[in-house]
Amino acid sequence: MSYEPDPTALRTPSLAVGQVVRQLAGIVAGKMDRNAFFQVLAKQFRLLFHYDRFCINLYDAEREFLNLFTAADGTVVESLSNTRVARNTVAGLAIASRKPVVINDLRSQNLVHDPMPLSLVGLNATIAVPLIFNREIIATLHVSFVRQPDNIVEILDFLLELRPVVTTFLFALLAEERWKLTREARHAADNEQHSAEEGLLESRLLDTPQMQPTMTLAAKVAKVNIPVLISGETGTGKSMLARWLHMRSPRNRENFIHVNCPALAPSLFESEMFGYAKGAFTGATANHRGRIELAQHGTLFLDEIGELDTTMQSKLLQVLEDNSFERVGEALPVGVDIRILSATNRDLTAAMTEGRLRRDLYYRLAAVVIRMPTLRERKDDIPLFVEYFLGHFARQYALQPPKLSRTVVSRLYEHHWPGNIRELRNVVSRILLHSLDSPVTPSFVDDTLHMWQERVPRPPLLQSPTPEPAPAVLGTLQDKEREHILAALRQCAWRISGQRGAAALLGLPRSTLQSKMRKLGIHRHQ
Repeated sequence: MSYEPDPTALRTPSLAVGQVVRQLAGIVAGKMDRNAFFQVLAKQFRLLFHYDRFCINLYDAEREFLNLFTAADGTVVESLSNTRVARNTVAGLAIASRKPVVINDLRSQNLVHDPMPLSLVGLNATIAVPLIFNREIIATLHVSFVRQPDNIVEILDFLLELRPVVTTFLFALLAEERWKLTREARHAADNEQHSAEEGLLESRLLDTPQMQPTMTLAAKVAKVNIPVLISGETGTGKSMLARWLHMRSPRNRENFIHVNCPALAPSLFESEMFGYAKGAFTGATANHRGRIELAQHGTLFLDEIGELDTTMQSKLLQVLEDNSFERVGEALPVGVDIRILSATNRDLTAAMTEGRLRRDLYYRLAAVVIRMPTLRERKDDIPLFVEYFLGHFARQYALQPPKLSRTVVSRLYEHHWPGNIRELRNVVSRILLHSLDSPVTPSFVDDTLHMWQERVPRPPLLQSPTPEPAPAVLGTLQDKEREHILAALRQCAWRISGQRGAAALLGLPRSTLQSKMRKLGIHRHQ
């Protein structure tokens, strides 16, 4: 890189330091990381004086190790070992004396234990400045030269005046990095605890007498690396069983990637599933890993596989047959080692007959088929679900869960539950919100259970002696779904995402809810 340092700038060190400080201050409000910090220093040093190598070493006093802060800069940038013992190095001399070290003939120094003496890469002179914060040496700053410059004293004076500024910025940056690592570790621990709690819940809800035949088969296939297809009505807990299978498989320490097939647009299938390379298309500013690559060595769960377009089915089948894929914009195959779980609420036999599902894909996915029973078939589990959902929502909203009477629980038990566990979850959330200012009565539960059913119109006042009963006005299924979504949106003040949003209330992914809203013509001002 060509540059013209100002030979007179260092004659007033305080002005030169002020120039560097202004540049450092400019990155505080932006992206303040190691690279940005180091690049500002490197650029400003180049404008002030010529050097052939500039670097910062972090010092680990407990182990007496040096760690390179970031890449070296200059015309001679051969890096020393990123981690090395400080003893008998130029940095070690500065650390031991706690003072700057200036050497004008590196060949004459007895640094025989240094794994790569600076002199071996053609450097003959160097300045090493210890950076001390709160009486502790946290790093050393080095500028080195092929030939000792005539103004080396001015360079040293400038570095000494700049040292407090660099030390303060460096300490703040390292402290922020430690805080981020601590936060990430705490977040990972919280996630691990949450996953453990969910695992206990899943075991509890799946380990009931009504679920015994299903779970006996699930336990057999959990540890075997074969594809499993989970069938059942919407809301029966197919996703829960898929997670249960993953957590009890040899792949449980790797990712569980949930793919909602109806939400995958055909035009975006390849980029979403296979990922893409930087520059593959307009807007691809960086490499992007797809769902399959994220599931590498783990589990890929294809939810509602029956909704997948036939063109996408062919591309997916190719991956399963070849055990590899290519990112969009690349011709290099990437090997695949994943377990496939899938789920559907459709009659896949009819779908194959009608040509909506490829038979070869079905045989790939359905080595074992596990059917999830409906809530109607496991009514004895309803009190367990109610107890869990009440506790879950109460913790989520920081509320006291109500105690439900036997009559209320009986009403819940007697309901037909066409929406299965998902419907029960929504009903329980409404019960909890209602309990804030009113008692939970059987009549309220009845109204909640039938809130989307149209009332049978009353007969007219003048009738024949033997009138025909008026038919129930049911409306279309699409109308029912529209009213259901509108009710949830209004209840959540039109908030869609988040723990208190309509998507969570309805038990849907945010993208699925937004897609349904567009399809049903639901807008904010309705």
